[in-house]
Amino acid sequence: MKISFQYIRQFFHDGSLSTIDKAIQASMVLCSLSIILSIILAQIFAWIIILLSLSRSVTFPKRRKTPFDIPLLVFIIVRVTSIVFSTDFSASLRALHTEIPYYTLFYAITQQQALLSERFIRLILWMFIISAMVGSCYGTLAVLLGWESRAASLTTGYYTLGSYLTATLVMTLVLGKSTMMRRRWIWYIVILIMTLGVLLTLNRIHWGIMAVAFFVTGVLQERKLLSIVIIVFVLVFLVSPTVNYRLSQMVHVLDNLSGRDVLWKGAAMIWTDHPILGYGQNTFVEIFPLRDSLEDRKVGGWHNDYLQIYIESGLFGLTALLWLLSSIYYQAFVRFRKFMINGEDAKLVLAILAGMSAILLSSLSGSAFLDILIRMMFMFLLSFYGLLLKQKGGGVFTASGKTDVRQINV
Repeated sequence: MKISFQYIRQFFHDGSLSTIDKAIQASMVLCSLSIILSIILAQIFAWIIILLSLSRSVTFPKRRKTPFDIPLLVFIIVRVTSIVFSTDFSASLRALHTEIPYYTLFYAITQQQALLSERFIRLILWMFIISAMVGSCYGTLAVLLGWESRAASLTTGYYTLGSYLTATLVMTLVLGKSTMMRRRWIWYIVILIMTLGVLLTLNRIHWGIMAVAFFVTGVLQERKLLSIVIIVFVLVFLVSPTVNYRLSQMVHVLDNLSGRDVLWKGAAMIWTDHPILGYGQNTFVEIFPLRDSLEDRKVGGWHNDYLQIYIESGLFGLTALLWLLSSIYYQAFVRFRKFMINGEDAKLVLAILAGMSAILLSSLSGSAFLDILIRMMFMFLLSFYGLLLKQKGGGVFTASGKTDVRQINV
């Protein structure tokens, strides 16, 4: 795989960027590469990005505004407020260092006007793809060697790996015929590696998202890939009894909810008690009324991010989140309807939108958006999405105002 290392060398010798700019963008590359591979490294680099961006904002207070600045800020304020009014303040207080800071990655990234380079965005997307391939290979190998029953990454569980792989996979599918994927055989290998990883996580919702993504992509532009994937699916289902069993559970989903029906029943018993600001973060163990009815007593959350945000932050929290999500799709609708984005830029925007959509769908059945690692990925994607949408077609611009049409080719 050839990923324009010449661009990386040029980046470090670019005299137009300050040392802090280079350190921030280098940290962004390393953070995006380590998100699914090492939670400690991902957190370290995320904090470096945030702190250096804060330092830079003192000298250069201007930042490029995006359509998502206010909706995300309102969501953050509500989440912080729900900590203050929590029914268990000490438990909720942990969110001040485990959750809230990582939302500010969005502002730290969009504060970098020099980031407005299509090449750099593509480089970060390739870091996601590379780390997804490594995570998928490790998880697949662990299952094949009998170390694990379900594919998981080096430092995260199977659901986090599934969410990450699914989001990266759908982005890669959309970019299939872009200039970013010129060597088709590499693209096919990347797709197959990630597909196998998603299958072996045994997460049914990720199978569903993946199947829809393959079907839509296959019908629209990738008939050959669709045929290959169908063959791979059939072979895996025939060879693996576990995968075959999970597939049968998808067919009879109402009889195999894995305790989620109990979680919803429990939520229905308490969701009218604190409807405005909720119970506060990390209060599940204290407030869940049907704990004795759960098959798995180790469950520590609501297994649905939207339900969890409502229970923890009330109507204010859920409304703020829905405002942010609706603005994401509204902004894309407006720009595509008016043909403000086209060509390669359109593929890049659609890929990022598809990746965020995969994360949001994963949030229906587990912790994705609220997972610390997937949240970092989402903030990266939202930042790029907001910056790209600010350009009204015709290319992506650097801080100097000149169009950067160079690509990272594979």
